[in-house]
Amino acid sequence: MKEKTNIIYYIILSISAEILLLIVCFLNYSSKISIDLSDKLFIGGLFIGSCLFGISIAQYPGWYKRFIYWKKQSLNKQNVNKTTRRRKGHHPDCEQFFYHTIKTQKKIFCAGCFGLSLGSIISISVMIFYIIINNNISSSIFYLFLYLGIISIDLIFIETFLSIKNTTVHVISNVLLVVSFLLICISILEITGNPLYVAISILFSILWLDTRIHISNWRHALICKNCAENCKMY
Repeated sequence: MKEKTNIIYYIILSISAEILLLIVCFLNYSSKISIDLSDKLFIGGLFIGSCLFGISIAQYPGWYKRFIYWKKQSLNKQNVNKTTRRRKGHHPDCEQFFYHTIKTQKKIFCAGCFGLSLGSIISISVMIFYIIINNNISSSIFYLFLYLGIISIDLIFIETFLSIKNTTVHVISNVLLVVSFLLICISILEITGNPLYVAISILFSILWLDTRIHISNWRHALICKNCAENCKMY
């Protein structure tokens, strides 16, 4: 019950952040904005730094979760009647989480983390390209990118709630999540010309990502709850 309440709060905050950014863009719209290279470098540095940090967490979550997992494993060992499971690809080695992982001949990857990492790499590449080129695109076009970014985030929340049993869909939705952050950041800079608003949107991106993680954790706990096994890893 508490987790559901937390998710509701996160969703309300996420939607409020989206509405606030739309209001900011409409109130600060100008058809004639010249973006300085220094502003691009500042925003690009913040965004790329955030993506690199995200990749490190996606690929090596143990560097900040080691204590949490150790504590859970210790509790499991104390209960002799409770089945313990290994984690593979950041998920329990269980058939219920088959669609949450990508299996190769040598290793098992978390589909969500793989998608986030791939999306970060794509977004970093596009951001570098955006910094280098001088675009002559009308700022009104970036409203379309802004809408696409926000709508994509909302659809990804829905996909996470539904927990569609398709690994490819799971990977693509996580790729699009980071790309959506990129679209929103670039659009806000091109529409308002104010790097401060973009910095705020990067903070909102962390909120949106955290919201998606909370929804995902809730779905994982629900899978464990409805499972006949007694390991209950979530």
